[in-house]
Amino acid sequence: MCQSIVWKERSMQALQYTRDPVGDTLTVWYGDPNTEYICEETEEEVILMKDASGTVIGKEILHVSSREAEALNIVFGETAMA
Repeated sequence: MCQSIVWKERSMQALQYTRDPVGDTLTVWYGDPNTEYICEETEEEVILMKDASGTVIGKEILHVSSREAEALNIVFGETAMA
């Protein structure tokens, strides 16, 4: 069963994330998932979801259970909005 949480502060756009223990993924949306246009997988086994202009609006981290600490850095680190 997936767990979805929406987190929002007054000064920020909503941040949505879903942890799927069966698929072993963590999906994080920085923007509107309905505007997803294309996906691209990185060498780090992270899928970048982009809108039509090429802006990253979300990430899906594969094999997240084997790298929980690294996953937080991928989501919130320097490359979080890349």
